[in-house]
Amino acid sequence: MRTFLSTHRLILLRGLIALMVIGVAEYLLTTFLDAQPGTGILFGNTFATPTNVLRKVARRLTNNCVFTGTVMRDYDDEYRLKGVKQGDTITLRLPQRYEVTVGAVMNPTPLTDQTVTLSITDQTNIGFEYDSWAATLYVDDYMERYGNSAVDQLVNNIDFTGLTRMYRATAKVVGTPGTVPTTNDVYTLAKTKLVEVAVPRPYNAVLTADAHGQLANANTALFNPTAQISAFFRQGQFSGPSLGIERWFEDENVALHTIGALGGTLLVNGAGQTGASIICDGATASITNWVREGDVVQFASVEDANPLSRQSTGRDKDFVITANTNSTAGGAVTLPISPSIVVSGAFQNCDNGPGDNDVITIFGSASAYAGVATRQGLVYHKEAYACVMADLVLPRGLWVAERISNAKLGISIRMLKDHDIVNDVSPARLDTAHGWGAIRQELASRICLS
Repeated sequence: MRTFLSTHRLILLRGLIALMVIGVAEYLLTTFLDAQPGTGILFGNTFATPTNVLRKVARRLTNNCVFTGTVMRDYDDEYRLKGVKQGDTITLRLPQRYEVTVGAVMNPTPLTDQTVTLSITDQTNIGFEYDSWAATLYVDDYMERYGNSAVDQLVNNIDFTGLTRMYRATAKVVGTPGTVPTTNDVYTLAKTKLVEVAVPRPYNAVLTADAHGQLANANTALFNPTAQISAFFRQGQFSGPSLGIERWFEDENVALHTIGALGGTLLVNGAGQTGASIICDGATASITNWVREGDVVQFASVEDANPLSRQSTGRDKDFVITANTNSTAGGAVTLPISPSIVVSGAFQNCDNGPGDNDVITIFGSASAYAGVATRQGLVYHKEAYACVMADLVLPRGLWVAERISNAKLGISIRMLKDHDIVNDVSPARLDTAHGWGAIRQELASRICLS
């Protein structure tokens, strides 16, 4: 009996000791590991969790994408990974245009769907790595020390890509190539060109820091940085509506355009031409890049037209060159232009086509701006351009494979992190997949800022 009780007591005592050990272990783990998620017990290192890291990245992306944050972002959901994959391109339907019939008899306007495509074209990434020695002794927060500067460059690339591609798709232009505007008239003309063709409000303006400063100096009373609007200046934005433009931003990603080589006196060769290419002659023979993609041309007999009234604005219509084009040995040049010349019907966009031997100007002059480099700012309604981001797939089997996708912010960033046990290094990378499109370029105007 005594032996049984002694054995029973021994088992009970062992159980109590085991519970105490487990309790102490749980306390230590809770105190040193779980109480502060992401804090290591050794050396006081702090490692942010993937969720917190990506939230910081999202905020950084939103705060640094000046141009990207002011364009259409409503199409991102088309590319989300929600079962059916849409491919890299979606087709967008543009608003229908109608003609008014005068009188009691109905004359139906043919329904013609006009579309543009919006594509995911770019995957961009930045990667970095460090070994276990550095992680143990030096790296206390890898995203703070290394990741944030990588994010800044990744974000800047998205913004720069957008400004570089969108100006080349925009036809309207104001200002003088090679000259920084110092007065208000250039900006008010940009606004006027939009109003004349029924572009709805509000308008955004994206300028270089130089042009921004010149405009501020010319309008001290309008842009006085009072306490109420000082935050706008800190963020690179002027105060409220001024000169007919609602929001002003500075962005050093504003692209530099170099005008074609030009030469000779280019004239329209043949009356009655319409569409997206115009045959011309009179250029200097055999010139490479006589005009470049992004150059803006005007034809002497072609004026812009209001899309609702079809009435001429009385102003030469701007057309943007869509591809680098050489002159032939005989001095001929066939100009590829956008928009296409349409002189009648529901989609009329100018008063008439060019006449034979019409003088052609480039940025308002026949040849004065040959080879000139000029920064191209923009004044635009947000629906002129769109940026889309897609959810990149998350591979399995990695140490970290996380994505932050926020419809409200319009961003999607993937973060991958793993460990190479052979070389004892931990590589990490941040990726985005994005695309830009000038979905309604007629809602924007360029400004020559230098």
